[in-house]
Amino acid sequence: MSAPRTFTELWDWIRGRDPVDPPSPDRTVEAAWLPQWLSRMVTEELVAADIPAVVVDDFNINLTMYTREPMSRIFVTEDRQAEAQQLVEDILGHPPRHRPL
Repeated sequence: MSAPRTFTELWDWIRGRDPVDPPSPDRTVEAAWLPQWLSRMVTEELVAADIPAVVVDDFNINLTMYTREPMSRIFVTEDRQAEAQQLVEDILGHPPRHRPL
């Protein structure tokens, strides 16, 4: 969204009612958070289905309560996110997890 030009646009932005931008092929979003051993295979399946995807290892020295194994994040373009998540769900048999902040 561009900068608000009127008071009404500013007020809508403050209250969180600004218009939602359509999905863009220029932005990347997280599609899944998977164990490292599984993420490479899933990424290859996404690329084989013509969904541009990259995998990034999620390095953390401290193991958290969320996981006890090395994890990776899969990123896809924003306009293909729903498609990618559906394919990951078909492969895994359950919806993909996302890294909690």
